[in-house]
Amino acid sequence: MLGIWQSHAAYQHRMLDIVVQKFRHNPKSINYYESAILKMYYLNLDNVKEDFLPLFSVTGRPSHHQPEIFRSFILMTHFKCASIDEWVVRAAGDDIICALVGVKPNDFPGASTHRDFFERLWAAGKPDKLKHLSLKPKTKHGNQKQPLKRPGIVKKLVDKALDGQTFKRIPERLYQTLFMKTAVIPSAEMGLLGDTSKIIASGDGTCVSSNASHRGKKACDCTYHCSCPRHFSDPNATWGWDSYHERYFFGYTAYLLSVHNSTLKLDLPIYLRFVEAKRHDSVSLVASLAHVRFLYKDFLSFDAIIADAAHDNYPTYDMLHQWRIKPFIDLSARADDKVQSVPLSTNGLPVCPDGYEMVNWGFERKRYRIKFRCPLAVGKIKSCPFDKNCNKSLYGKNFYLRLADNLRLLTPIPRNSDEWKRIYNQRTAAERVNNRILTDYQLEHPKRYGKSKIAFFAFSNAINIHLDAQIKFGRLAFVDLVV
Repeated sequence: MLGIWQSHAAYQHRMLDIVVQKFRHNPKSINYYESAILKMYYLNLDNVKEDFLPLFSVTGRPSHHQPEIFRSFILMTHFKCASIDEWVVRAAGDDIICALVGVKPNDFPGASTHRDFFERLWAAGKPDKLKHLSLKPKTKHGNQKQPLKRPGIVKKLVDKALDGQTFKRIPERLYQTLFMKTAVIPSAEMGLLGDTSKIIASGDGTCVSSNASHRGKKACDCTYHCSCPRHFSDPNATWGWDSYHERYFFGYTAYLLSVHNSTLKLDLPIYLRFVEAKRHDSVSLVASLAHVRFLYKDFLSFDAIIADAAHDNYPTYDMLHQWRIKPFIDLSARADDKVQSVPLSTNGLPVCPDGYEMVNWGFERKRYRIKFRCPLAVGKIKSCPFDKNCNKSLYGKNFYLRLADNLRLLTPIPRNSDEWKRIYNQRTAAERVNNRILTDYQLEHPKRYGKSKIAFFAFSNAINIHLDAQIKFGRLAFVDLVV
């Protein structure tokens, strides 16, 4: 059963009493601990107790220190300590850190208790660590995204999203709830996200490498090379293509939705989803946007989505149109986007060089266009002097005429307009947030592997990013707390 859960007000009072006494003996140490003190002062855990209650039975020995362990992980990330074992030894020997966590030095939770914390929050069973070896792919994609293996999957997901599916059954859903209640909503209430009724979010995926071996360890007694299942310490990790570094990586893709506050010059994450390394960003956007709209339905309203060319597909535009969200998505390089200079007849039909109207060959609903074919190729005329120049194949020359309601090309904010460019430039907010999570807070540290562990520390990093912003713009210093 869940043990004692101290209120945030009681924690603040007790923590400040201990910390002030410590600083009277060593006032110079305030420069090292001040930001950590302010983070713990802002981090209110009162609203997340209800999310922990279903994780524990109603009988049995009480499980104490749950909010304290959560603070411990946030401080561990703040001080950039990668090892849980090293952190427990360091924190238990530091009276100020113990006070910030909310425990006595001789009662600091152990390393195994810390690990049990995020494993309990992980809404999935432990994976089978025995699986067959997956070889590293050999196909190179240059600086281009890995292509979709199932082109129709985005359309299927969009249909489900428009039908009301929220894609909330993900293992990290409790991580996401804690992140929302302890970081995103407090930042929104402080005005750090800007106008919450018109949120402009940038979507982007980033590569997260697992430091586990991609070859695994033999689990059989075979003498030579065999195809038997092997033991993997991170069985959920897969191969994916890193288009920035132009190499394959073994791990996961973290898809983030971030917000840029142009007034405060501030970038903050609001949603994080961990998927397979090979998952295409266009697939992740549909699931992420459906879920984030469900999570924040009472707090945030989305006005626009900014994304790169990997998200450029007709089903996504249709989904955003029905949800009244403005798309700011860069166009991908497609052959069918090239402007073809073909005159039209008085009937509005394309005219071939010989003056004949081309033949209507049907409407392509997926591309919002009408297809026209050469009249000679379809037997409407018997001869044409331009046959050899135009028709380089038996199928004949064809032409596509786009409709006026093309949601992809005719966006609510016209493409190439100054306003479109100004808003699209905010897309770099996602890249800056990705860099802070991966680099500044050292997510990809050696010895860190396992989806539940990597995802938990990614959310801890994201919470720290919000706490950094709350400290910066909250105008609160340590001296203000002790007055």
